[in-house]
Amino acid sequence: MMEGKLSEDAVRQCMKAYSRKLDLEGTEVHEITLENRAGMKVTALDFGCIITGIYAPDRHGNFKNVVLSYENPDDYLSNPAYFGALIGRTSGRIKDGTFTLSGETFNLALNYGTNSGQGGREGFDKKRYSFSVNTSESMAAMVFRRTSPHLEEGYPGNLQIAVSYSLSEENVFKISYKAVSDSDTIVNLTNHSYFNLSGDFSRSIENHLLMIASDHYAELDDTSAPTGKLIETKGTPFDFNSMKEIGRDIADEDSQLFIGKGYDHPFVLKEGTGVKARLWDRETGRFMEISTDNRALVLYSQNYAQGQVIAGGFTLPERVSAALEVQRLPIGKDGIFLEDSILKQGETFRSNTEYRFGIL
Repeated sequence: MMEGKLSEDAVRQCMKAYSRKLDLEGTEVHEITLENRAGMKVTALDFGCIITGIYAPDRHGNFKNVVLSYENPDDYLSNPAYFGALIGRTSGRIKDGTFTLSGETFNLALNYGTNSGQGGREGFDKKRYSFSVNTSESMAAMVFRRTSPHLEEGYPGNLQIAVSYSLSEENVFKISYKAVSDSDTIVNLTNHSYFNLSGDFSRSIENHLLMIASDHYAELDDTSAPTGKLIETKGTPFDFNSMKEIGRDIADEDSQLFIGKGYDHPFVLKEGTGVKARLWDRETGRFMEISTDNRALVLYSQNYAQGQVIAGGFTLPERVSAALEVQRLPIGKDGIFLEDSILKQGETFRSNTEYRFGIL
């Protein structure tokens, strides 16, 4: 294992790991690639831990990138929709940008209207990370590390984080998070990749079939922050316990769909092991199964576009991808769900999520 550099021995392993340098408006960035013997690849930057590519095969053996990426890599510096980025210290919105911890109140930047969102004005998605890689005959991984200083974006504690992206020979992509703080703080990390398993980001995501193992979702107020109420999914447009098209109920007259202009809600995942979500594109046969030890998953049906020019050279339309953000529940009014994100001094935050790719 070598910090910031890939060894020749690592490259010669059955699992491949290699990198290239990118110049993003004068900033030198590394894009690291993991590749297995079947030809599946994962690419990510040491800026924002941004996943720039997940190349998976279809039923005819054709590999395509199934996550949103930019045509011009310079655009990752601004990246307003957080394509592929690590989100932290906390993901989602924090109501009114304030929370109280250990008797002290902390005020965060209000960068999402009246709320704080996705870690603040310059969250973890805008930071540089050291990286290391390791490979074996059955696995390749890249590990990103950084220390977030006390009161960065208003959050207490010096927080040491490590984020691991690994790829197996069985086409399983795994994200593992680890964090330790020298004082009580809050942490809620996620990855903000946008998926379209067809690999064609001119095609609507509404035709993809989705399953989410969830009996309740979090109600949002008119600022898209949780109210604290959990609503049963059964009998609502939010029931994805059986596979259904994302677009089947998205236009229903439901006040929660109106708030999000579609799906932009945390689902409380069922307890226990097993697959917690499944996404499937019938045309190409590609599917993705998500297993995790996290409590929640935010489904965002990419209800907005901000004029981004994506790979292929065309302007991003709305609803051609879906983000499946595995995380804790976001923090609502009066600190609702705050306990889900508390990390005590000296304790270790750990979280693991696996994405298994296959063909049906």
